[in-house]
Amino acid sequence: MYLVIWAAFFQILFIFFSPLGDAANLAVHFPVAVAILVLAFISYRGTKQTTCPDRIKRITKTTWTLALVQGVLGIVLALDVMLSWGSIFTSIVGFLHLGNALAIITQASSSATAYDMWEEKEFQIQQLV
Repeated sequence: MYLVIWAAFFQILFIFFSPLGDAANLAVHFPVAVAILVLAFISYRGTKQTTCPDRIKRITKTTWTLALVQGVLGIVLALDVMLSWGSIFTSIVGFLHLGNALAIITQASSSATAYDMWEEKEFQIQQLV
């Protein structure tokens, strides 16, 4: 689960601070985006097969759904780069793409922390003796 967080974080930093051109950015951005998609699915499927609380399962499912939406938004932006549309629509999609990336980091962080706490039995109430 933590790999999703770090991969998404790297993606955001790379795009904002990359000295490469648009085509080179896409060449790096695309494989990392696919990795995030795969990792989000693996996290979702992995938690679904455990007895962890349903809330954690729902969060990982949401992360997976956000990753799918992110892919669709990314395809729209990639088409814009290739076809040079350059409209207000593209700016809105870019804003949604960034917001969605931040949501993926947030959701993945939440589920990773909660899963670790569940796995370490930190949810159980300790009896006072």
